[in-house]
Amino acid sequence: MNPRLKSILAVVAGIVSGAVVISVVEMLSPYRPPEGLDFNDKAKIAEWVQTLPASAFGILLLAYFLGSVAGGWVTNRIASSTPYRPALVTGFGMFAAGLMNLIAIPHPLWFTVGSSLLYFAGAWIGGRMVKPGPPV
Repeated sequence: MNPRLKSILAVVAGIVSGAVVISVVEMLSPYRPPEGLDFNDKAKIAEWVQTLPASAFGILLLAYFLGSVAGGWVTNRIASSTPYRPALVTGFGMFAAGLMNLIAIPHPLWFTVGSSLLYFAGAWIGGRMVKPGPPV
């Protein structure tokens, strides 16, 4: 397979696997939206987010970090011999998705800054976890 195409597919697989990990951690969280919350009503969503304790945002940070680690690992496990770049591209893709979420739903400033950095750090760590060698 063409190495460039393989790297692109690896990044897509990394982003998808990272999103799955984030979703699983979020499903395990004890913090759920109130029943009947209309996700099209931004004012109601903002009101609900303001009631959440810091621990709810801590769980989200953990989810984003673990998802980025998994995404970086999957990407570099599949990608060709370039060791870290594909994982960091995965981190950027996850950052872009997270940024869209931050724009759509208001979050505290500390969470916005922290989560934005975690995508890249997690993807880099996940990419580093893959031992050099032939890709899958």
